[in-house]
Amino acid sequence: MRALPTDPVLPPLAHALDPQAMAKTFAGLLAGLSVRACEVERVKYRPRRNCSVLYRLRLHDPRDGCEFEQRVAARFCSGGDAQRRHRQALARPTVASVVGPALSHVAELDMLAHWLPNDPKLAALALLCNDTELRRRCLPEVVAALTEGRGWLLDHRTTLVQVVPELRVCARVELRLQPAPGAAACSHTLFVKADVERSGATTQAVMQTLYRSAAQTQGRLRTPRPLLWQEHAGLHWQCAATGSALEDHEPGVGPATSARVGAQLAALHATALPGLPGIDLGDLRAQVQRAAALLSAVEPAWRPLLVRLAARLDAGAAALGAEPAVTLHGDLHPRNILVDAEQLTFIDLDGVQAGPAVLELGAWVADTLYRAALDAAAAWRTWPSCHAFLAAHASASGRAADAVLLAWSTAHDLLCKRAYRCLANLKPGRFEIVPQLLALADAISSAGSVDAVFTQALELA
Repeated sequence: MRALPTDPVLPPLAHALDPQAMAKTFAGLLAGLSVRACEVERVKYRPRRNCSVLYRLRLHDPRDGCEFEQRVAARFCSGGDAQRRHRQALARPTVASVVGPALSHVAELDMLAHWLPNDPKLAALALLCNDTELRRRCLPEVVAALTEGRGWLLDHRTTLVQVVPELRVCARVELRLQPAPGAAACSHTLFVKADVERSGATTQAVMQTLYRSAAQTQGRLRTPRPLLWQEHAGLHWQCAATGSALEDHEPGVGPATSARVGAQLAALHATALPGLPGIDLGDLRAQVQRAAALLSAVEPAWRPLLVRLAARLDAGAAALGAEPAVTLHGDLHPRNILVDAEQLTFIDLDGVQAGPAVLELGAWVADTLYRAALDAAAAWRTWPSCHAFLAAHASASGRAADAVLLAWSTAHDLLCKRAYRCLANLKPGRFEIVPQLLALADAISSAGSVDAVFTQALELA
């Protein structure tokens, strides 16, 4: 299987996703600095249109021996479109990056690059990269919220954790402060988020309700403490939760931990949050058509499978209408769960919404299958963990998932999120596993039962 799709409209695609090749490209744009390393941090591929790539560079200045990092957000275009975008970008205010350039246009690659903190849509990124402005405009209010107005800031350090160019940013901010006159200095670690939709006010309200909920008080649910929404800056602050990501703590999440996740998810599902946006059945059906059309266009050999899979998913979607709506996390996977001893904390609650619980159950099973495929592990080996997760959720919620709807949800997620994102994100090893994910989705939707497919695989093994 090819590592990358063939795209006649984007000849530089392979070059763009080759860190060594791009290290040489960036070295040619920097006077007096050497590129020690280049990492592809994030990819957004739009077949037959363009490809956006976020790079993390490690640079060396031979004049003083210093090494430092610089992120660069580059868009590879078609038909010379990078030149047009470059002219538009020059008309907007920019700031010099720590290495000098704000914008770069490389005609032979049809590439326009924004050197962070420059971003055409995400103004908060520049603020989070400017320690002086962050301290002046935002941190006094943050310290007041932490100390009930009695403390003051001694020092702070900001580290970018995640950047999605033109969409959102998350940073870790470590504060050293004096909480009250005469008190000893102490430290706090916070996370701050911003997005172009300025959705932090909604997330703040959701997190406040969850943090004060009966499930949290009783220890059945753990979510981070929300701290502050700053309207003037578009920043949402929350206290850091303790622990390490479940994916790092326990790769290939085992049955015991999976059961704990299932039980805690049931507590989240049962916590009522009035006014949440709901999942639209029409949107779910439209996602199927978009994913099938895009994957078919990129690889015509997949088209027969995609046609019958899309038909089954479209026919089965109506049954979701009878399911009760619950509070869904919206993006639950092992990187969005922290482990600290016996405690689990659900983080990244920006996508909380209302919808049938079975959608989240199927999404967890699909994600488990996806991670097994990435690790070249046999899918059937994940069933004990999936079964423990589902059984624990059923026990805690008092309602087992309908087998047919669970199969629908799992197949839908495998197609519309896992396979689709493998194409859209193009991280190493992703494109190669798309056929395996599509085959699993096809088998599960055909059988109408996740359990039946796993049982058959176990018998064959």
